[in-house]
Amino acid sequence: ESCRKLAASVGAGGEATWRAAFARARTAQLEFDAWLLEQGRAALERAAKDGVVPVVVLGRTYTIHDDILNSNLPSILREQGALAIPVDAFPVRDDAPIFENMFWGHGHRNLRAAWQIRRTDGVYALFASNYSCGPDSFTHHFIQDLLAGKPFTTIETDGHAGDAGTKTRVEAFLHCVEEHRVSGVQRPARPAERLTVRSASIQDIQDAGETILIPHMSDASEALKAVLEGKGLRAEVLPEPEDDELRIGRRQTSGKECLPMTLTLGSLLARLQRASPDEKFAFFMPGSDGPCRFGAYKEIHQLVCDRLGYGDRVRIWAPPFGDYFRGLPPGFGAAALAGFVALDHLRDLLLDVRPRELAQGEAQKAYARGLAAVGDLLREQVKGDLSLKRLLWEIGSGKIWGLPKLLGQIATEFAALRGPADLPAVLVVGEIYLRNVASANGRVVEELERRGIRTKVAPITEFLAFSDFIGARLKRRDVGERISAWVRHKTEATIAKAVAKPMGWRLPTAIDEVVKMASPWVRDSLETETVLTVGASLDSWRRREVDGVVSVGPLECMPNKIAETQLVHIGEREGLGSLTFSLNGDPLDPEPLDAFALEVKARHKARRGPGTPPPGSPVTRVIPGMGRLEPEGA
Repeated sequence: ESCRKLAASVGAGGEATWRAAFARARTAQLEFDAWLLEQGRAALERAAKDGVVPVVVLGRTYTIHDDILNSNLPSILREQGALAIPVDAFPVRDDAPIFENMFWGHGHRNLRAAWQIRRTDGVYALFASNYSCGPDSFTHHFIQDLLAGKPFTTIETDGHAGDAGTKTRVEAFLHCVEEHRVSGVQRPARPAERLTVRSASIQDIQDAGETILIPHMSDASEALKAVLEGKGLRAEVLPEPEDDELRIGRRQTSGKECLPMTLTLGSLLARLQRASPDEKFAFFMPGSDGPCRFGAYKEIHQLVCDRLGYGDRVRIWAPPFGDYFRGLPPGFGAAALAGFVALDHLRDLLLDVRPRELAQGEAQKAYARGLAAVGDLLREQVKGDLSLKRLLWEIGSGKIWGLPKLLGQIATEFAALRGPADLPAVLVVGEIYLRNVASANGRVVEELERRGIRTKVAPITEFLAFSDFIGARLKRRDVGERISAWVRHKTEATIAKAVAKPMGWRLPTAIDEVVKMASPWVRDSLETETVLTVGASLDSWRRREVDGVVSVGPLECMPNKIAETQLVHIGEREGLGSLTFSLNGDPLDPEPLDAFALEVKARHKARRGPGTPPPGSPVTRVIPGMGRLEPEGA
């Protein structure tokens, strides 16, 4: 399809013309691939004949075939008497396992090759990686596990260092290889199945008497706990991770993985350390199909638990994306979704009122009462009829298990607590875990409030809406999928309306409009939170709801980096001020936050102060160094 569009864009003939060209190109590629494997077989035979050690160079093809990116590894190996064979020239048996959850193409090729190398006498491997490569930070764990029992090393380069360090590493590696060859010691290879998490059903977990452990991701995690408990399951939300959990997680990782993975792993291990020997658990860690590294979290969790001897006491519950509650009545998942929506709005109420409350501490007390009330309501409601018929009645009637009515009452209480102060506002966007876990994002919301700025955090449920949007675009949806989409949309709209009326808020923008706003800057085919980060920021800015944006993400997070770049360009075009934090467990630097707070206040004054042009007027105000400030609707 990509080739068809390309041919049409350059006027390269009709259907028959481009299809013939495509067929010739594909044939040439397949012939080249076959030739590569023949070269690899010949190299392995020659190495065996001449007594030379063959070393398969794992990595991405654009790294291992570039002398700058691979730090001259092939030449260094030859200089020291070994023969380098690139992974794309290494023949892999047809019975090599398929790693079903490995969605990175290069990663999958390297895992299959590593599996074969471990089972091939006299053949060794090293991994050529690049500095701060996100996928490699996870793939390295899997390759290391597959090759356990054979010498193995990783050479990480940034294209700037000299060859001396690489030579030393290769010398040490080949010394270990020689010792391994001389010793003749052979250990059994580890099974590849350890690197693929198999999902269990809720019924499996209940039958096994396991307690479901839920990672802390804002108080919305309490909604999942409540509905699980309402159905008679044992569930526990892990505490918000602090320094101890970070320290525990870092002991089992390299420091290059995403911060959320390290924190959720540390939280799990800390809980297992406190557990009695007879306790069994199911750790809730959903999967995804990439490209974000989040999709590989569950395998790392399983690998570490097995390595530490917890494998028989904890399973990773990784329900398939979009079908988290397989085997349960339709109303169960809908009730959980409604709980997430309700608690997203409850947090909105707290963050809007707390910085300008009439009596200090009252907003936090109201929030605690609301949180408890939502949890109690969910537990009680899921004990009842959760059939499809009852679900359709609950959603169609707008009752939604009483949540809109409850949230309306809570919103009315918050509206009475809110003072008249006109404070600048900032939208907190970015990676879903970090923006929702205060200890992981340096408590950026509290820091902004200390500087006289109120905040709004992008909701957890926005990504569910985006996933539904992507799914609808990619395929023809069946009746069940259309009903699920209607349930989600009606639930979100009804609860939002109940909260918005007493607070005087506008209703949230539909997800397709958010994606449309982002489209000049980010293609929705990226299918990551980059689209939402950019689109939601533009939406709130253009509607004059915020005066700036803070984006948080893990260190070296690809989606966050793309969003950061585009937010800078948007600022130049539209005047939206943004600040991006790439986090790895260190405290926030107060200096950029101080400077950003000053800019936000200046923008707020310029947009709200005397002389502000009415919506639709041309731009009349420019603040040096801050870009254009455009009125609503520009």
